[in-house]
Amino acid sequence: MSLSSSDKVRALHILIKHQGSRRKASWKDPEGRNISNTTRDAAVAQLKSLQDDIVSGKSKFEDVASRYSDCSSAKRGGDLGLS
Repeated sequence: MSLSSSDKVRALHILIKHQGSRRKASWKDPEGRNISNTTRDAAVAQLKSLQDDIVSGKSKFEDVASRYSDCSSAKRGGDLGLS
């Protein structure tokens, strides 16, 4: 698949911060208390569990992103917009 310069791509994501993250605060944890106590392994395990729920159809991506993502894009269901 080849994209031309006029093609647009929409990106969505879920970010789970952890104690190794550069910035230890997020929109839902402004002081970074939970983030500072979350190991990288715990963050990866949580993401894998969330992925399983999304792939199985148990949960919708946008709902999971809104509830769990540490990125401010969570307010838009993880939507980073068009590029």
